[in-house]
Amino acid sequence: MDFVKFIVPCIVSFTACIGFSLIYNIHGRNIIIASLCGAFSWAIYLIAEMFSQSMIVPYFISGMAIAIYAEVAAYLCRSPITVYLILGIIPLVPGLTIYRAMEACLTQELQLFGTGLLSTLKIGGSISLGLILASSFFRIIRTSIWHKASKKQP
Repeated sequence: MDFVKFIVPCIVSFTACIGFSLIYNIHGRNIIIASLCGAFSWAIYLIAEMFSQSMIVPYFISGMAIAIYAEVAAYLCRSPITVYLILGIIPLVPGLTIYRAMEACLTQELQLFGTGLLSTLKIGGSISLGLILASSFFRIIRTSIWHKASKKQP
């Protein structure tokens, strides 16, 4: 992959997430950390896309990466996890696919509408499944570590 085709979208994603962080009223260092989650999610997507033949797998892997990043950042910064999750997901939202599907619906091209709608649902489902699996796994591990640590103390 060309370096420019990799770095420029990540920088654009970071910049867009800074704009959304202002809309969502995020303050202080969380603006940068949450915006880095957006750039990170897009970078993971681009890397996964290079190695995958499927359209869905890169979104799933990115969803997992977002969840792990958000869990760690929320724990370290003592902030709500949603601050990082929302801004991590924003670059992955299939806006153009949804737009084209709705345009096809309005022009009565039902086959194109069905294809676009199904594609949008696949992308959204794979992102959410990645988020759920990684977040659940991370929380199980974190809880078991805390449980072991609490048993050692008298």
